[in-house]
Amino acid sequence: MKYIVPLAVILMLSGCAKNSSESADNKNTTISPGYLDAPLQGKISRSGIYRMVRSGGIVNDSKTGTGKAVAHPVVQFVRSTQRIPLIKGAQMYMQYRLWYFPDKLAYADLRRVLKHPKMTLPDGSTSTGSDFMIKRRVASNQVISYTGYGFDEDYELVEGEWTFELWYEGEKLAEQKFTTYKPDEEEIAELVPLLKLGNNVLTEMKVSEKGFSRKEWSHVVVKNNNTESIPDLSELKQALNDPYKKDIP
Repeated sequence: MKYIVPLAVILMLSGCAKNSSESADNKNTTISPGYLDAPLQGKISRSGIYRMVRSGGIVNDSKTGTGKAVAHPVVQFVRSTQRIPLIKGAQMYMQYRLWYFPDKLAYADLRRVLKHPKMTLPDGSTSTGSDFMIKRRVASNQVISYTGYGFDEDYELVEGEWTFELWYEGEKLAEQKFTTYKPDEEEIAELVPLLKLGNNVLTEMKVSEKGFSRKEWSHVVVKNNNTESIPDLSELKQALNDPYKKDIP
């Protein structure tokens, strides 16, 4: 019996030490909301034709397929479509939402991939796309942003399928395909004046009243300098006249 008592004490002390260790571990463990344990998801919205509202101009960028990029672009949605007419000045963009990122992550390093029909650059080289990393801010465990392509040069006006992909840590979260084509004269007459309206406007950011509702994400609202709303495509079609037409390339 003299050996049993000390053994019991040792077992009791061992149990206390174990419980103390577990208590300490529990204090240092942050319990995440259940949705943070779900797989990351991605969704595309408002994909189609946009117009450039303002930008920092075209700059050299070795990451892109053409070696050029538009600095700080602000674009406005014009029409929802996956068929993009090849008109200089047109913008092919999409809005994307990626969720849910780990708690307390301030920025996400995303891989942005673009595949497009072969284009021949001025130096004789060719490009079929680009693949590079971008950093996007995380708010409420999600990223909401835009990506796209602007047709600024004649050599970029190539017909075919364009595919945008967004990846995070080796996983593709979102994909959008567009098909570019050469428009007829009537469609050019409709779109060119509308695209040019982006050159002289004021902008403001409209935030959804429903927070991060999937149906009402934040987007740019554009108004004329006289605060009148910019007409939509149908209104412009009725108002087309000779001064507009002489500017059509």
